[in-house]
Amino acid sequence: TYVLDVLCKYLGKQKGEINAIICHLGNGASMACVQKGRCVDTSMGMTPLEGLVMGTRAGDLDAGVLTHLSEYAAMSPKEMDAFLNKQSGLQGLCGNSDMRTVQEMAQAGHADSCLAEAVFVQRIRKYLGAYIVKL
Repeated sequence: TYVLDVLCKYLGKQKGEINAIICHLGNGASMACVQKGRCVDTSMGMTPLEGLVMGTRAGDLDAGVLTHLSEYAAMSPKEMDAFLNKQSGLQGLCGNSDMRTVQEMAQAGHADSCLAEAVFVQRIRKYLGAYIVKL
């Protein structure tokens, strides 16, 4: 609600007048669709693991990944949780969880950093498109 409050003040409008897509794009990342001042959708689910790719979190993934990790990587549920929350996302894609460094490395031609940046942007576009339709 802080960002919405600041937006209202900046625009000189009441919350009920605001339709917006709010993006928090840092090491943790999420998006929210705000319609008439109320959040009607968010990129996060039961946990922050759902949604956008983050510094160390995978974001949206095929549920079949869980069976794959269990069967082929012999991971326990606790190990899968640690892997998906602490060793995935930008970190898993290119070895760095800081988007500033990822962008620098991508500009220098580092292929894995280019991929990480592209995946990050694609996920934002996916949610942005869905939220534009809702508004």
